[in-house]
Amino acid sequence: MTATETTYARFEAIEERLAHCYFLLHERFMTDPQLAAFWVEAAMDELQHSSLLRFCRERSIMSVSEIDPEVSERVAQLVEHVASIVRSPDVSIKEAFYASLLIESSEIEDVFDKLTASLRKDHFLLYQAIQTSLRLHHRKFAEAAGRFLDDPAYVEAFNNLGARHL
Repeated sequence: MTATETTYARFEAIEERLAHCYFLLHERFMTDPQLAAFWVEAAMDELQHSSLLRFCRERSIMSVSEIDPEVSERVAQLVEHVASIVRSPDVSIKEAFYASLLIESSEIEDVFDKLTASLRKDHFLLYQAIQTSLRLHHRKFAEAAGRFLDDPAYVEAFNNLGARHL
């Protein structure tokens, strides 16, 4: 496997691990169907990210821009930190959104953008769909934070993340 393929595979796994974290939150908040539905949708978004990276890797539609291995390590460690928060059976709604804000505001989105940029040339419609999906992903987090938390700072933070993809 080349270094570039290894990078794609590593971020596929990271996105899948994040999806698992969101599935845990779905299970934790099953008593609130709307909140549980939000977390399962967030998990599905992350699984989609993983699948898109696999699509790029398997078809050799990979970006030539190298991702610093330190970034990969930082993001992987952050996902593990998020996992440690969400594994708590008593994780609160605010703690869940805090954990998601930690990872959603990390370098993971920038890396995903770089790794899927290779689709722009020959798969432009897919690339556009990815960009739209990223905007909607953060908008859904902002809306959910507004609905389930009494803290406008979270709404603003998620809205600011979505603004990066305009």
